[in-house]
Amino acid sequence: MGKNPLRRPSSYSVTQQILFLMPEDPPPKRPWPEELLMVPKIGTHKGTFHCHEALACYLLRIMEPYSNAEIIRTRDPQLLAQCDVVVYVGGKYDRLITAMSSRDTEAGFKKAMELTGIEFVSQLDFYHRSWLPARALVEEAIRTRFQGDDSGEVVILAQGGCPWKEHLFQLEQQLGLEKQIKYVLYPDQSWRILFVPMGPNTFQNRLSLPEDWRGLHSDDLSSVSGIPGCVFVHASGFIGGNETQGGALEMARKALTS
Repeated sequence: MGKNPLRRPSSYSVTQQILFLMPEDPPPKRPWPEELLMVPKIGTHKGTFHCHEALACYLLRIMEPYSNAEIIRTRDPQLLAQCDVVVYVGGKYDRLITAMSSRDTEAGFKKAMELTGIEFVSQLDFYHRSWLPARALVEEAIRTRFQGDDSGEVVILAQGGCPWKEHLFQLEQQLGLEKQIKYVLYPDQSWRILFVPMGPNTFQNRLSLPEDWRGLHSDDLSSVSGIPGCVFVHASGFIGGNETQGGALEMARKALTS
């Protein structure tokens, strides 16, 4: 991303403002110098555009100095020289802009700014508030897994479901576990027992729930399994439920030895 040499915010400050100006955080209250009270200008090229310049403009406009910035789309070097920040302005020849082209790309660029920006911030928010904190929960559950079952093949996420799969696979390798984890238990109104897949991008599993449990519900399932409080087992055997943590844990134990 090219910038006007007159104003060059550091990459560190840009990153910090993106992270700390998330939607639920209040805007900073500090006063700005008088020259920054003028409407700043963000310059980029006109015509056909791509994701990177649309996203760059969006990210700049969620930072306080540029929140009301005007987007100047031009290839005129004199106009670009008047901009506070210039992004993605390169060569002069564009094979898509010819005398035969009459497309109006201004409206599309504004829509693309919003689309790419919302998607980027949504993903950033997910990793910042959900994915990264989940790692600590999964690691703690793995380290204390023998408190739930002596096999060490059952993990209990007592605080509820979270993005656990990728963390689990990484931690299994990093911690050098002797046995692979087969089931994950977590509360969801009742308690769920979920198999662990063979990898992060496959539905093939390490150990399905018993075949004679699959597709059964409530009393029928409790009768066949011999475990009180059963709620269901999916027809494919990848997930099941019980009214209590103890019941779900007993389902896992029986499944391990069936």
